[in-house]
Amino acid sequence: MSASIYDTAWVSMVSKMVEGKATWLFPSSFDYICGTQQGSGGWEGGDVIDEIVNALACLLSFKRHEKVDPEPSELADRIDRATQFLTAKLANFDSSNSERVAFEILIPSLLDLLELEGISLQFPDAENLRKLNQIKMSKINFALLYKYPSTMLHSLESFIGTIDFDKVSHHLVDGSMMGSPSSTAAYLMNITEWDENAEKYLHEAIENGKRNGEGSVTNVFPISTFEFAWVTCPQGAL
Repeated sequence: MSASIYDTAWVSMVSKMVEGKATWLFPSSFDYICGTQQGSGGWEGGDVIDEIVNALACLLSFKRHEKVDPEPSELADRIDRATQFLTAKLANFDSSNSERVAFEILIPSLLDLLELEGISLQFPDAENLRKLNQIKMSKINFALLYKYPSTMLHSLESFIGTIDFDKVSHHLVDGSMMGSPSSTAAYLMNITEWDENAEKYLHEAIENGKRNGEGSVTNVFPISTFEFAWVTCPQGAL
């Protein structure tokens, strides 16, 4: 698998208390998203939604790093360019023509997290997107998520502020949430007691991603089970 800007951005936001001080756990991941920011202010992606979610996640990481480390000043420029990129992309966004799985959950969640960091992005389709989000969220039974494995485990970052992350810890497999670096990173950032196994998994994911660039991770790691399931399951089941 190639590197995932989105997942790498989430990994870059993980911090840990070291000798009483919050310390960024994966600075190489932050360096990676800085190094891959394009002249346009955004990041490459397979389609428009990829570009939007990549930029939203990276901008969120920039803002959180800026809050802790206001220097160097170049970060302010990166934030401005990423914000301008997103403003332009969202101006033409049409949720009615989007077929990407779970975009109506993922994008609003990222927008809400950015608002908490002081960035409010307004765009024409915002109201329609929120309606889609409310419809989808109303159908989710989170009580079941606490009990049984679900595909939602692959994208727990979408439910920050909605679920109790301490209640999903038993779903970890070899330290990961369904082999997702972004979901595992979100889990680590939102539990009340540090999970060494989850941290170990993210270190391994970064080690695996080195071939794509220092600090990067893939969208799924490890891929052995993922590839097997993709080949053997009925078409359209995943």
